[in-house]
Amino acid sequence: MPSREPRPARYPYRLAANEALANLRASPVKTAVSAVVGILLGALAVVAPTVDVGRIRAYNDELVRAGWNLFAVHRNDGQSLDAARCDSLRAMPGVVAAGGVVASRRVVSTIDAEVSFDLIEATPGYAATMWPTLQERADDGSVRAGTRVARRLGISDSGWVPYLVAGVGDSVEVVATAAEARSAELSNALVVPVAPVGGVKQCWVEAEPGAREQVEEQLVGWFNETAPTFVASFMGGEQLASSPADQLANRLSRWAPLAVVLAVTVFQVALWLARRAEVGLYGLMGLRGTRLATMVSVDFLFGTAAPLGAGMFAAACVMAPRLTGVVLEATAWDCLRVWALLPLAPLCVHAAASMIKPFDAIRGR
Repeated sequence: MPSREPRPARYPYRLAANEALANLRASPVKTAVSAVVGILLGALAVVAPTVDVGRIRAYNDELVRAGWNLFAVHRNDGQSLDAARCDSLRAMPGVVAAGGVVASRRVVSTIDAEVSFDLIEATPGYAATMWPTLQERADDGSVRAGTRVARRLGISDSGWVPYLVAGVGDSVEVVATAAEARSAELSNALVVPVAPVGGVKQCWVEAEPGAREQVEEQLVGWFNETAPTFVASFMGGEQLASSPADQLANRLSRWAPLAVVLAVTVFQVALWLARRAEVGLYGLMGLRGTRLATMVSVDFLFGTAAPLGAGMFAAACVMAPRLTGVVLEATAWDCLRVWALLPLAPLCVHAAASMIKPFDAIRGR
């Protein structure tokens, strides 16, 4: 039986891919424009969430500095809370600082009789709840001076403050704070740390960012008082137009991935429809169906997807100092959504190109 000669090997898919690459090389202007559009849209996918979420994070940081995570615990009947129990909150997970005022009295400076201020004796962690800048410094037991009393007594960094109370002279060494306290009344006060003995009218507790709800829940029954305790936020929710969490959930940049993919799709469909005669000729040559899909995919991969990735990478390098914490997480997820939605673009291009009738396209119909 005579042997059958092998059929010539055919590579229709490879030919379609090679044709797509040849078209990219043969049309440098179109290729360059497509690449620029891809780079710009890729950069937009990174810049939009970075700037938007960065703005929300800055707003959140400002709220934290103002006391958004600060709570005051007190009894409903006005009686004191155990000072030692309040001080022990400093060791609770999720708590930044905790403390309360043990005693307060008005004193007069022995240097200038016209200068009077409040001398506040408080548990060691109280000053850190009122001056967030102190949270970054080690608690060395120093007396803290409000900005107004420090200015009036000429204290720029640290020094001795002599004062007079009930006819008995005394003096303390103080460290001036670098910023205004959360409570305006403390601007004209000295806060002296004392042992957590006795009671405090209010126990101030600041939670770490992200632990606000957890700490608030634990504070409700922390003191085991016979009378119910009340936990109040230093900043009421009514003071905010919207919380940072709401702003993050409703941020405008969450639509950026969809906008980028939609722009890429419209641009690519327009480019292929502008090549109707060429697409029609390919149809007469048999480049339809999966072969046409191969050509579209290769053209999209090298002409648009690669520049899109390059634009993302370049934008990420430029915005790197801002890509930390929640900003990095949000931006990364938005970029992943872009790549998850991106295959829709060549599918739409292929659908549009498949609807072109070869003879009508060639005849200019």
